[in-house]
Amino acid sequence: MDSHAPRTEDPPSSTAHVLDDPAWFGAVMGTGAVGAVAALNPGGADVLEGPSQLLGVVLLGLSVLAFLILFVRDFALRGMGRTLTAQLRSPLTGAAYAAIPGAINVIAVAATHLWPTLTSTSAGWWLVAALACTGTGLGLWLTVEFFVSAFEHAGIEARRISGVWFIPETVILLGALLFSDLARTAPPGAAQSLTVLAFALLGAGGILFAFTATMFINRLVLHAHDPQAEVPAVWIMISPLAVTSMALQSVARDATLVGGNWTAAVLEMSAVLAAMLWGFGLWWIVVAAVLARHAGRSALTGTAADWAFVFPPAAMVLATLVLGRFWSAPIVEGLGVALSVVLVVVWATVAARSVGIIRARG
Repeated sequence: MDSHAPRTEDPPSSTAHVLDDPAWFGAVMGTGAVGAVAALNPGGADVLEGPSQLLGVVLLGLSVLAFLILFVRDFALRGMGRTLTAQLRSPLTGAAYAAIPGAINVIAVAATHLWPTLTSTSAGWWLVAALACTGTGLGLWLTVEFFVSAFEHAGIEARRISGVWFIPETVILLGALLFSDLARTAPPGAAQSLTVLAFALLGAGGILFAFTATMFINRLVLHAHDPQAEVPAVWIMISPLAVTSMALQSVARDATLVGGNWTAAVLEMSAVLAAMLWGFGLWWIVVAAVLARHAGRSALTGTAADWAFVFPPAAMVLATLVLGRFWSAPIVEGLGVALSVVLVVVWATVAARSVGIIRARG
C-alpha cells in the first residue's frame, strides 16, 4: 500500500473486529499496573501487607497468562505478524499495537514492585533487562513506523488524532523507568550506559508526548465531540503524564552516573517538574471523569477500549504513591490510598464486562 495514498474509511466494526483489536493487550497493562499498585500496599498498614502482596502476585500472574493467550492467538494462530507493519500505518488504529510492547514493560515494572530485590540478583536483573529491552525496543520501532507514516501521509483527518496516539510514548517512558532501575544494580561498567539510555528514552517519550498532547487537545477543542469514541481516549492521556512524573524522579537520581556536579540541581528540577505533571494529571482525571459522567452509559464501549479506564488511572495511582513516599508527604499518600480503592472497583467492573463480552462474542 502506498503510504501517500489517501486513506479509505475503516469498515464498520464486526464481532471479529471487536475481539481481534490489539488494544486487548491493554487488559494486560491494566491488570499488571493494578498488581503493581497492590504491591506497594497503599497506606502501609502492616495488617494489609500480606493480602496486598498476594493480590499483587495474583494480578501479575493473570496479566502474564492473558499476555501469553493473546500472543499465541494473534501471532501463532492468526498471523498478525505478517501484516503488522502495514497495520501500524493506520492513523486510527496503528498506535493501538503499542499495547503489545507496553504489556511487556508493565509486566516488568509490576515484577520489580512486587520483588524490589529482583534486580539485585543476577538472574532477576537479566530477566528484567530482557523484558525491558524487548518491550522498549519493539515500542521504539513501532513508534518510528507509526509517526513516519503519519508524517508522510497526504493528510490525516483531525478526528483520527485520538488518545490512542499516547500509547507509544507511554511504552518509551516505561522503558526509561525500567532502565533507570536497572542502572542502580547493573554489572560493573554498564550503569553509566543504562543511565544515558534512560535519559534518552525520557527525552524521546516526554517530548513526543508534549507534541501529541498539543494536537489532541486542539482536536478536542476545535472539532466535533463523539462521546463514545473520545471518553476512553481522554483517559489514555493520563498514562504518559503519570509515567513521566515517575520517570523524572527515577532518572534524576542517577544523574551522578553521567558525570558532572549538577546532581542536586537535576534532582530539584525533576521534583518540580514531576509535581507539575502529577498535578496536571489529577486535574485531567477530573476532566475525564466529568466527560464520562456526561456521556453516561455510552462511555463504556463494550470493546477493548474500556481498558482505558484502568491502566491510565493505575499509572496515576502508582505515581501518587511513589511520589508521596519520595516526598514524605502523608497527604499525597492518603490520596493514593483513596484512589487505590476506586481503582480496584473500576478494574473489577471492566474485567467482569470484558469476560462477558468475550463469552458473548467469542
